[in-house]
Amino acid sequence: METGIMITTILSIAITCLSLLCGLGITAAAIAIPIYILRKNQQKLQDLAATGVPGEATILQLEDTGMRINDDPRVAVTLEVRIPGYPPYQVRKTMTIPMIRMSQVQVGAVVGVLADPSQPNNPDKVGLLLR
Repeated sequence: METGIMITTILSIAITCLSLLCGLGITAAAIAIPIYILRKNQQKLQDLAATGVPGEATILQLEDTGMRINDDPRVAVTLEVRIPGYPPYQVRKTMTIPMIRMSQVQVGAVVGVLADPSQPNNPDKVGLLLR
């Protein structure tokens, strides 16, 4: 009878330890993944600031994706980008727009952009300059 109680106790301790390790792993991932994404986005912005050329873009299409990040809408925009010395080109970009800036991002609006004309099909190489 004592052997059965010992086995049950050992199993209980093992399950508790495993649960604790899983919880710690999930917590670490919940902290590390957003930090990784933020750093990656910062690097993209720094790259664009280094290689980008100021220009302007007309918003041709605006679609709500239905997603919100911190209550700000995530939208898909189609832009016609114009940079001095380069032919105009279109790019589709999904981005989160602060609610306070949504009035600037409407179909037909002209917005300032920073874009890398050497990669016109790369939506990561176009950034809206909203004020």
